[in-house]
Amino acid sequence: MSLQSKDGLFAKKVVTLRMIFTLNLSPLVWALLGGGFLLAAVYAIWHWSKTRRLQRFVGTDEIQRDYVDELPPVSVIVDACNETDQLVRFMPLVLHQDYPEYEVIVIADGAAEATSDMLSEMKAQPPTLHITFTPHGTRSLSRKKLALMIGIKASHHDIVLTTNANCRPASDQWLRTMMRNFTPDTDVVLGYSHYRYHRDKRWARRWRILDTVATAVQWLDSAIAKRPFRGVSDNLAYRKHLFFDVGGFAKTMNLSWGEDDVFLCQIARPDNTRVELAPESQLSVYYENIFRAHRLLRTRRDFTTRRVPRRAFIEHAAMSWAMWLAHGALIAASVLAWPNAVVLIAAVVVLAALWIAVTWAVRRDCQLLQAPPLRLTVPPLTLARPLINANYSLRELRHKKSNFTTYI
Repeated sequence: MSLQSKDGLFAKKVVTLRMIFTLNLSPLVWALLGGGFLLAAVYAIWHWSKTRRLQRFVGTDEIQRDYVDELPPVSVIVDACNETDQLVRFMPLVLHQDYPEYEVIVIADGAAEATSDMLSEMKAQPPTLHITFTPHGTRSLSRKKLALMIGIKASHHDIVLTTNANCRPASDQWLRTMMRNFTPDTDVVLGYSHYRYHRDKRWARRWRILDTVATAVQWLDSAIAKRPFRGVSDNLAYRKHLFFDVGGFAKTMNLSWGEDDVFLCQIARPDNTRVELAPESQLSVYYENIFRAHRLLRTRRDFTTRRVPRRAFIEHAAMSWAMWLAHGALIAASVLAWPNAVVLIAAVVVLAALWIAVTWAVRRDCQLLQAPPLRLTVPPLTLARPLINANYSLRELRHKKSNFTTYI
């Protein structure tokens, strides 16, 4: 008797879970399916178009454009803040570039005696090497901006290229590939740098890779589309007169950061700025603690974002909403039409196609920017990115005071 009861209960469950196949759907379900498909298509095409533009630039546009026949003299400004060990490792690579005429100016901040002794041994070697130091006890002033100002004022050439002591050139062609872009109508060249991915062993490693690549694609794509708003001070070149024309960092002296985005927006225009992404032009940045460095740099970047043109950020925010709404609409349609298998299959196919396209695009971005490939982790990390961004925004509010040189 109990067996028959169990069998009967099992049969009822089977009947309850039986799927149906019909296109007789309510207007609401049709609207949710159509809306979800449209939003997913918009997001996939938008993401794909960014990757295609970057790919076309690296594979075709950058190769075919005009370059200078005679390389201009350049002053390399190296900011060294308590980085004597890094100077020992990477300064020889900077001093032995395959370039006709350049000088290197090192601005040391901290460990002055050790830095001076080490660099003095290199001064006898070409090219010209200058060493100076930021004043001790400086208050209400960005140490980074102070170092750059000292270096630029001390430079002897019309073009300056800024970098840091913890940056390693990919080859002795670094200066040559960056400076070849300074045609008569070019005043600013945006180079690229990235941290040493293989040295990152801590948790959330793949998230940091995705965030680094996605952020780079954002500002690189905008610059390639003639809307420059950001660069990286690790690898940024411009004509020196631009610095003095805008009064240097005078407009942002109350900010601890902004030397690679707020300042860039003052000097970069659609017709005077170029992007350089050749592998030889890229720099590897060494951090002792990549987890902490990424979090700190991300917090600084988020703070200065509100002071640069908002178009790229509004566009990315709108696309994030489109992605989430697409998922919500397709899931809602599946729930409302349950147990209609047609709706469920349609939703699964649309979402699968969306994430195959996005995963391909992200993987290609990683390849173009010399980052490790990301595959199965792309969908969950991309979905979680708006939530993680919100967490960074809250963190920035808690550390707001550190973003100002003076705070009232």
